[in-house]
Amino acid sequence: MTTETLVKNLVNEVGKLRAEVAEVKRVFFAVPEDSEGEYQEGYVKKIFARSRSQKPVFLFTSKEEFLKHVRKAS
Repeated sequence: MTTETLVKNLVNEVGKLRAEVAEVKRVFFAVPEDSEGEYQEGYVKKIFARSRSQKPVFLFTSKEEFLKHVRKAS
């Protein structure tokens, strides 16, 4: 084998190793993410505060009624 061939083989092997290390990092050090995305901190606090209240503010009897209320509040 010539020096040029050895260098090409080493470059290929280093590339493969870098890809493997990147994959291992993704698997072991990845922060789990929500598939819908990140929620705003203010929104989460508001929802938690409302969920702790003793009695519900609204009573929805259908999904259309709920959706209408949500769209109106936005």
